[in-house]
Amino acid sequence: MTSGSLIGVSANSGRVTALRDGCIVALTLMAVSLAAVLSLPQAPIGRAVPQAIIFPPWLPQQDAIARSLAAGHRVLRGGISPFIVIVAEAGAEAARPRGALLMLALAGLAGCLDSRVSVEPSL
Repeated sequence: MTSGSLIGVSANSGRVTALRDGCIVALTLMAVSLAAVLSLPQAPIGRAVPQAIIFPPWLPQQDAIARSLAAGHRVLRGGISPFIVIVAEAGAEAARPRGALLMLALAGLAGCLDSRVSVEPSL
């Protein structure tokens, strides 16, 4: 009789341990993700700098550019991916485009978000 109850307790503690470990992993992943997003450069207040507007990956480049223009931004070029749009300094009339996930300052991220430009060496 006692051996049956020990098996039940052992199985229950295994489930509790697995649930606890899963919660620890989930909380750690959420904290690291939040820290990574918060460490991305934002445009400094009062100073206009070029920005990269990041849209969902399934949005075509034409729609991303159209949404950026509709929000009042001056589009400079496309980014390294079709869903990234590089815009000039945002004026007071420019708003966050509809559907934009992030708006990041290009300071320090230009090589990561900007499209590669092939430059021929001059002779």
